[in-house]
This record gives sequence, C-alpha cells and structure tokens, in this order.
Amino acid sequence: MCAQDEEFSGEVLEPPVPAGLRQLSAPLDSLIEFLGINEDLIEVAAAASAPLKAGPSRKELGSWIQGLRVNEKDDLLVDFLSESGERWRVELLQRFQRENAVATKLDAIERRTVKDLVTAARVRADERARQLSAKRAADAARKKAKDKADRAVYLEGLAKREKAVWKQVEANIEKRQPKDYDRAVVLLVDLHDLAVRQEDETGFQLTMEELRKTHAAKGAFLRRLAKANLWRKPAAHR
Repeated sequence: MCAQDEEFSGEVLEPPVPAGLRQLSAPLDSLIEFLGINEDLIEVAAAASAPLKAGPSRKELGSWIQGLRVNEKDDLLVDFLSESGERWRVELLQRFQRENAVATKLDAIERRTVKDLVTAARVRADERARQLSAKRAADAARKKAKDKADRAVYLEGLAKREKAVWKQVEANIEKRQPKDYDRAVVLLVDLHDLAVRQEDETGFQLTMEELRKTHAAKGAFLRRLAKANLWRKPAAHR
C-alpha cells in the first residue's frame, strides 16, 4: 500500500516475498478490498511468491528427526504422550521450518524495486483493459451479427404475410388510440425494412403517401410517422 501511495523511493527494494501470495485467503482478499490496494500490484508482487506448502513431507520430517540428538527425540516422545491438543505439533513444525535449510529460498529470488513493481502493475492494468476492450468489441460484433441474422429471418417471414400486415396497420390506425398508433408505426418500420431488403423502397414510399393522404386528419399519427422518419415526399416523375 505504501508503494501504491508513493511513500517509498522508486529505488527501494521489495521485502522478501512470502509464500502463498497467489493463494490468498478470503480474509486477506477482504483486507485488500477494505484498504483499497491495487489488485494489479498484488498480482505483480505475487509473481515472485512460492506456492504455499501444506506442510513438510514424511520424508523431510524423517530426515530431520534422524539428525536430532537422542535426548531430543526422547523429549519429543514425552511431549507427544503428555501434551493435549495440537500445540506440541504446531511448535514442532515451526521448529522444523526454522531449522530446515531448504524450508525457504526466498532470499535467492532477485528482489525488485518499488519502481519495477509499480511499472509492471501499470503494464498489467493496461493489458487487462486492452483485453477487456477487445472482448467487448468481439461480443458486440457477435451480437450485431446475430441480430442481423435474426432480423433477416423475421423479414423473410414477414414477406409471406405482407398484405395482411398492411391491413393490420390500417386497422390499428382506425382505432385512433395512441397505443394503436404506436403499434402501427412498429409494423410500418418492419415493412420499410422489408422494402429495403427487396429493393422496393420507392414502392413503399408511394404506399406511404397514399396512407398519409387517407389519414391526413390524424395529426398524432402523422407526427409519429415523421418522428420515425417513415415518410418523405416521393420525387416527381418526368
């Protein structure tokens, strides 16, 4: 957090990285969120973290115990028989970790500077943002392609009942209700898209001109047509 808040010089070296930093517990995750520590910085720091071992193997313990003096082994047996609970076991494992020369090799890892960590975190954040942007663009492209394909299928079906849809438009207009005007406009949008697909937009506009003349007194409906950009005056024929 101090590195994030620029409280250190960029040349300050990181401390020895603890094992298990890539396997954070739920409480540690909560602490990171509570303190507002940059998760990219955590991930960069964790790159040098060794896996968290569950404990020494039986072979490692056996080798260590064989190297103990006889009286120490006797003391361990007495502790095992006299101690209740797990305290003796925990203390024994802690002693093993302290004395075992291969327990940790953190000091052998090349330590990075604060500047190295912060720079790497920014690079990681930029790359993650780039990948997220690319994913969103790909998702949007797939959705657009699917919507276009679905629309094409719908219009193919509409072509088979085009006359019936024009009659439904007329029926909705005759009801003289706002919601029915809206339904008529929705159908007209579909019919317009069908005309474009069939390369007959001129025919659609001529029909719309007749429709507008028939319902010239219905101002609310005509305003909806204009708003939906569904009608324009056809070009004069020479």
